[in-house]
Amino acid sequence: MEKTRQQKIREKEAEIRKQKFFDPTYDPVFKKIFKNKKNLIHFLNAVLHLEGDSRIKSVDHLKPTVKLRNQAGNEKSGSFDIHARTMCGKFIDVEMQRAIQEDFLDRIELYSMLLSANAKIAMDAEATAKQREEHPYLMPTVYSIWICNFRVPFCRHFREELALFRTADVGKPHPLTVYPKKKYIIIDLTRYVPQEGESLENQWIELFRNMPTANAMPHGVDKVVRAVYRQLLVSKAKARFITEVATGMIDRDEYNACMSYARNKGRAEGLEKGLAEGRAKGRAEGLEKGLAEGRAKGRAEGEKRGEARANRKFATEKKKIAQFLRSKGVSVKLLNAAMAIK
Repeated sequence: MEKTRQQKIREKEAEIRKQKFFDPTYDPVFKKIFKNKKNLIHFLNAVLHLEGDSRIKSVDHLKPTVKLRNQAGNEKSGSFDIHARTMCGKFIDVEMQRAIQEDFLDRIELYSMLLSANAKIAMDAEATAKQREEHPYLMPTVYSIWICNFRVPFCRHFREELALFRTADVGKPHPLTVYPKKKYIIIDLTRYVPQEGESLENQWIELFRNMPTANAMPHGVDKVVRAVYRQLLVSKAKARFITEVATGMIDRDEYNACMSYARNKGRAEGLEKGLAEGRAKGRAEGLEKGLAEGRAKGRAEGEKRGEARANRKFATEKKKIAQFLRSKGVSVKLLNAAMAIK
């Protein structure tokens, strides 16, 4: 089994060496890009549309794994792809997703909750006792950024920004953002089409979308983006990193295959269970319907037989009456007229 796995890795390494650039949507490559703080700052300012004094000038990388403990002592953890904090105290999670998952919106919210809770703990740890007393519920700003290499069902455009709005403002040109400290940026690479103008955001999105198949660096890109292209040249990479990327690709493909198998098996088992329950229910309903129809038919036939017996009995009685009246000299004409009375 291990030999087969090693063979797959070698084959994947050979495929990678034929490419001009690495695929930035795979985990090791994605993290290599944003391990560089300059790249991360440039990307965040572009995607968050920050300009002037609001631009991010400095970031610190934080531990990727966040753990929270409940009263029972159980832990809930989440591992962020890129977990960072800006100089002004904003917390950021950047995720790269290659495949759709069940409960995807729930996962986005779970990660945002973990990010918020961890940010609150960190902020309170640095606050003075007076600050915590005066503002016990104060929360920091958090950004959840998801780059998706698949069709996101709830996206209409390649970039969607989600936030908390008033229901009364839905449909209005400028809805009021009720809670601006928590934002979600969803980038659907599959919906992106080249835009007019060369905005920095467009350059980053095109990098993630086009780099896997690019044969050359695009013209006219920003110097930071251009440096990322040079950084991800396969010909300049060390053999160890190529092996790391190939291994990650194999692991991800195997994971996706396992998840797909599990989902298909679950659907098949669910379908079989549903059919079995349907057949059982059908038999029960059929039996109940059969009993109801049988009872109705029995009543109808019983009434019919009862009426027939009553008619026969009445006919016998009429015959006896007719014989008695005939014996008393009543004429046939008068007798028939009497018998015809109902």
